[in-house]
Amino acid sequence: MSMINYEDNCYPGIIESDDTCWRFTDKNVQAGERVLFSNWWREIINQFGVKVSYFVNTFNVLSADLVYGEEPTKTFADPRDIVIAVNLNDNAITLSKYGFLSDDEITAYVHISAFKTAFETLSTVYNTQYNIIEPKAGDVFQLSEFGNDRPSNRQPKYFEITERVDEDISQINPLAGHYVFMLKAKRFDYSFEPGIPFNTLEESISGNQQIYESNFAGRLSGGTNPETEGKKENYSEYDIDNYSVEKVFDMSINDTDVRVI
Repeated sequence: MSMINYEDNCYPGIIESDDTCWRFTDKNVQAGERVLFSNWWREIINQFGVKVSYFVNTFNVLSADLVYGEEPTKTFADPRDIVIAVNLNDNAITLSKYGFLSDDEITAYVHISAFKTAFETLSTVYNTQYNIIEPKAGDVFQLSEFGNDRPSNRQPKYFEITERVDEDISQINPLAGHYVFMLKAKRFDYSFEPGIPFNTLEESISGNQQIYESNFAGRLSGGTNPETEGKKENYSEYDIDNYSVEKVFDMSINDTDVRVI
């Protein structure tokens, strides 16, 4: 910053150039202030937040089918307890007035440093995710503390993260700093994916089960499945493309066949 020249200056209080201005939003001179905001967020979350069980999605880009966007062998890592601030909107009331029936939705805030500290030892998972230790879409958390005394041994609700935001200047970025992640999540009703303990009868929680076929629901006792029909003779000799052109979509009679074999 240049000094103001007071010699032969009739108006020493007037700013003569941009160099003489002190910019309050200069991030190079406000590191201490941003530390205060970071500590404020951490204190607010830990004082008024709720403890959740967080399940990291172990999606691995190396073993996933990127054409279909699936990884059948995907599991969830063992849960870890963290404290987050939450804003829970039961039944998504904002959509109900338009005739939509939507699941519960939640907005959560987690401190960036606190999340990294809680999960940085989970290296076997994050090694396959470019060592980026952050919440991500597809991760699941359970409101374990909030729902641990629900009546009739109901299970605490699960939520799946759909969006992670680190920049929203009106809510989470005072002084243009980055302190917390803002997470959007929706109700996660059921999944057969390994690692999500929906059926926790051993913990005296009834679990969040779907109907499945058993002696109680589904086929009656003594029922049998019909035997699967075997493959036709000369199965390997058939070519589905040729068969479709010649038998199913045979347009040669009117010369409108657009397929080329």
